[in-house]
This record gives sequence, structure tokens and C-alpha cells, in this order.
Amino acid sequence: MAQNEFNFMDLLKDDAWFQEAVCLEESVDCDALAGLSWGTHLGTFMADPTGVSQFAQLRSVVMQGWKQLVAEWNLGIGTEAAETKGQELIMKRLRQPVAEVQETLTALLAAKLSQPQGQWRMTEADHVEIRSIFRQVLTHEDWEAIAASVRDCIYAQVLQQDLTTADRH
Repeated sequence: MAQNEFNFMDLLKDDAWFQEAVCLEESVDCDALAGLSWGTHLGTFMADPTGVSQFAQLRSVVMQGWKQLVAEWNLGIGTEAAETKGQELIMKRLRQPVAEVQETLTALLAAKLSQPQGQWRMTEADHVEIRSIFRQVLTHEDWEAIAASVRDCIYAQVLQQDLTTADRH
């Protein structure tokens, strides 16, 4: 199976894989969930695998838009920090989006789902829509937190270089 053909929901239908995953989680004596913390919601996800798949696709579209925006900022070593902090804040803010944001996200997902799997490409109009969502959901404090994460990353890199230079002398 090619990498772009992988479907996580297929694993959930594989009883052997699912049982092994449960055993692994139980063996570590703590929650070892990756990705979504399904917890008591697992039954809901199992009952609606199409919905879970669509959620994953929508999340992918939003994160693709975020990564492109961050790439345009040309942050160098701070890019990963901005991506990570922004993704965290975006997902937090999108847990209960206002109606206008929901409509925009629904339209973006519908556009993606209207194309054969793997053939959808984000257009400039899609990027404009996603950037609009970021402006609506991220607060001034969120943007400051993203900037601070970049600043801290660059600061740490400069200090590391200073220590490396000092070691050579």
C-alpha cells in the first residue's frame, strides 16, 4: 500500500492490530494515547468512521494552510516552533468555533471531498479562507505566544552557538 493510500480507519477494523494496541497501552500503566484522546468518546468514533475520516481531512487542510502561512514568514530555525505553537492554539480555538468559521470550514471540507482522493490541491482562494479563519480564532495573546516561541527558539540557538564558540577557544 502506498503511503498516501494509508487509512487509519482500516486499522480500527483490524481486530489483531486493535487488540495489540490495547495491550500495549495497558502495559505502560498510564494513558499512552497518540493523537486524539478518545477516552469515553471511542464509541462515537467507532459508530461514525466516515465522520472521523472527514475530521482528519479537515484538520489536515487547516494545518496545511497554517504551515504555508508560517513558511511565508521565512523564520528559519524558528519555523518549527511557530508551526507547533500555532497548531496547538488553532486546535484549541477550533474546538467550538463560531457559526461563520464553521461554515467556512464546512465549505473547505466539501471542496476537498468533491475531488477524487489524493487529487485535491489547495488553491489561493482556499488559503485566503484559512487565513481568515486564523484571524478570527487566534487572539492577540495567541499571536504573541507564537512569536515568543519563535523568539525562544532563536535565543536558544544563539546561546548554543555562543557556547560552542567558547568551547573552541
